[in-house]
Amino acid sequence: MIVLRSVTLFSLLALAACGRSEPTDVTLQPVGNEMRYAQTEFSVAAGQEVTIIFENTATSEAMHHNVVVLTSDDDAVANRVGQEAMSAGAATDFIPDDPAILAHTPMSAPGETVRVTFTAPSTPGRYRYICTYPGHYVSMQGTMTVT
Repeated sequence: MIVLRSVTLFSLLALAACGRSEPTDVTLQPVGNEMRYAQTEFSVAAGQEVTIIFENTATSEAMHHNVVVLTSDDDAVANRVGQEAMSAGAATDFIPDDPAILAHTPMSAPGETVRVTFTAPSTPGRYRYICTYPGHYVSMQGTMTVT
């Protein structure tokens, strides 16, 4: 038992020395049947493993949503990816082939929960997340802050 505790403590100290932190889960939801995220910001550590869990609590059949994390917080990038999503179409869950996409969940129907796991950027800063269902990106946005 003492050996196991020593190994666990050593592992935690080694992770801290490398600047890594424990994985984290972030749960997001829409605001009812609106095209808005209820949680418009969250923070993670640079290089941290992050799992975004999106619970689509909407009840209207028209409210399909996803979470697409971008590589910047730039309005022009968010607008470009949002507009490209319409051309990408339903077959790709409205996810365009764009290098500005860091991570994304699948599209979710009302009542569904989807998730994506990724590593946060190593560079501290603000990173936008949007819903790429056609037209939603204009108002369905948030910010992931990497510290």
